[in-house]
Amino acid sequence: MSDHPLTRKQPGVTAMVPCYNEEACIERAYQTIRVEIDRYDDGEILFIDDGSADRTLELIKQFAAADNRVKYISFSRNFGLEAAFSAGFAYAAKEWTVQLDADLQSPPNEMHRLVDKALEGYDLVFGIREDRKDPWIRKTGSRVQQWIAHKLLAIPLPLRASVFRAVRTSVARKIVATGVTSPYFIATAPLIGARYTAIPTEHQPRTAGSAKWNMLKLISHSMDLWIGYSVRPLAIVHLTAVATALGVAGLLVALPMTASDLHILTIAAVLLSSLTFLGLGVLTRYLIPRIRARSELPQYLIRESNIPIQPADDLYEHERHHAPATIGYHNT
Repeated sequence: MSDHPLTRKQPGVTAMVPCYNEEACIERAYQTIRVEIDRYDDGEILFIDDGSADRTLELIKQFAAADNRVKYISFSRNFGLEAAFSAGFAYAAKEWTVQLDADLQSPPNEMHRLVDKALEGYDLVFGIREDRKDPWIRKTGSRVQQWIAHKLLAIPLPLRASVFRAVRTSVARKIVATGVTSPYFIATAPLIGARYTAIPTEHQPRTAGSAKWNMLKLISHSMDLWIGYSVRPLAIVHLTAVATALGVAGLLVALPMTASDLHILTIAAVLLSSLTFLGLGVLTRYLIPRIRARSELPQYLIRESNIPIQPADDLYEHERHHAPATIGYHNT
């Protein structure tokens, strides 16, 4: 069979769009993505509403009423981006899923390059944002986060990879179902042996709405990566604590007990106490995800959708399980 673009069989593609309070962006996002998905014979647009408090869901329903390719899932509350794309991969109906942002900073017309590259034999193709248009503090934070992960903690991951990605849907489901304590998709992909690569893609400034990321989220996300995928932070804390304790003990043995020396020892004791609390903090970051994993709370719950959903994901499962024709979905 020829591999010429005109004769090659087109893949089925889901354009998956997680969104949270994107009322100002969602109309433009739909119209732009719709044009690109028209290039596929078998395509759909799947919006994941992450518990928006504005008119995001209302507008998505209007798109779905006019376009049968538009599917949506709406969470019962804000569960976060990881939960949103996990649900998107779980309910994507096509062979390939392209993850897009409602703010369109990664242009949807670039999705075809990701899909074409994937068809060369990859399970995942990540976009690397060229000339990234985010604030400098976020760009710097991302570089530092990945440098520490790759160089200091030996975590295998595609450097500079973004959430703009084309993924074989079956592989994506395996990744999000691994049960790792920190659901960091980019770092989990290499662990299951997925074939991946990355290509440069365009990046645009946000034109409407507000960014959902801030420094606290970046720090929390970084801790999930560093501690969720490496034990080196714990080893570093242990070695630092041992070295500091030995240093304090050496001071006690070597120095006479003058007033100035007692002052030095006080400072050393405070430093040792601070390192102890740091060690406890790192240890807690290892333990909390495991405690959460033992709880009964699901990763997400769906309030309504225009596609069938699994009973376990349905907030109203116990009200609808007696109606076989409508179990698992909520038409509005």
